[in-house]
Amino acid sequence: MAFEETMRGNVRIIKLNGQVTDREMSELTEYVTEVLAQNAEMQMVLDLGQVRWLNSMAFGVLTALLQRLRKAEGDLKLANAHDHVISIFVQTQLIKIFDLYDSVDEAVATFQE
Repeated sequence: MAFEETMRGNVRIIKLNGQVTDREMSELTEYVTEVLAQNAEMQMVLDLGQVRWLNSMAFGVLTALLQRLRKAEGDLKLANAHDHVISIFVQTQLIKIFDLYDSVDEAVATFQE
């Protein structure tokens, strides 16, 4: 599996490992679908600290996941993104719909406010 999951309270922290390809994004989508089937509301932080590159499918999948989670009364926050990844969010204007944080702790704290 291309990611590791930990829980902090009711917040799922998903740490992506290395280069994220179509396969990894498909695994993440399947995982979120399974969890949403069991639990209607899911708060998630995606730790991008080890991700240096995302392809266009990854951005599409992230956008779809964000929409699904918000529709299910949950949310998705992104943390630890490298400057290159952040620049793509800025260039594509996705920075306007995603919440990006410098650390996982900072992202998790927003769910507890």
